Amino acid sequence: MKTNKQGFTILEVLVAVVIFAGAATVLVSSYVNILSNFEASRLKANFDEELAYVRGELQTISDIEEAEDGLDFDMGNGVTGNWYSEIEMTEIPNLFTVNLFVDMRDADGERQQLEQLFYLLRPSWSEVDEVDRAREDLQERMEDFRKDQQFGWDFKEL
Repeated sequence: MKTNKQGFTILEVLVAVVIFAGAATVLVSSYVNILSNFEASRLKANFDEELAYVRGELQTISDIEEAEDGLDFDMGNGVTGNWYSEIEMTEIPNLFTVNLFVDMRDADGERQQLEQLFYLLRPSWSEVDEVDRAREDLQERMEDFRKDQQFGWDFKEL
């Protein structure tokens, strides 16, 4: 009489353990990546809110020199910092190029620095003579454009 021993060989068990370990490694690394991406998106959302607060502060300032000097801020959630800006008037009257520099520190002391460039329409920042000069330049450019359009692009009045 022959007995049938049923069960797994050691080789089969080792192969199953290796496959399980590989699958577990892939799953754990995917989970860690998901958690780190979630944390990064949460921090970015908070950072965007804080940046919107700083831009709002800048837009409420009516004196250009005060806007360039900037202010210190405290968000109340442990985030503090300061900001300043570089402001230049464009060729269009009352339209300014604003380069905003923000230096923030969170509750853990981690520091983030940001530079953002945008345009801002602020009549209160303009000097009257600068606005008049910009308007005259703009009118001259518009007249030149109209002349070009009247006779075609190739025609230039000498």
